Amino acid sequence: MADQPTDQAPSKEEVMAFLQEQIDVKTKQLSLQTLNAELAEARARELKALQFIAQMTNPTPPADAVPHNLTQKDMDENPELVEQGFKVGDEVLVAKDSEPAKRNLKKK
Repeated sequence: MADQPTDQAPSKEEVMAFLQEQIDVKTKQLSLQTLNAELAEARARELKALQFIAQMTNPTPPADAVPHNLTQKDMDENPELVEQGFKVGDEVLVAKDSEPAKRNLKKK
């Protein structure tokens, strides 16, 4: 009676089939990683575009700006406001007037 080894080496065909299966799996993994990277880049571009649009449509006012309601005098003195579609009573932001320099008066 001949003893048959139970741990027989795989045949060449079995090794090649295993390797081909691994190649297929790794190829799919690489495709998935590539798609995930492209998706992340697309989302980043979308976020950047949304931030740009938000800044354009709702800009942050300068720190030294104060609200001002337009008057008829403003409209008369600044005809470009009319051209831009502003009306009397519209609220706009204008630069805050700096305080005039205070003089140091000394008693003589």
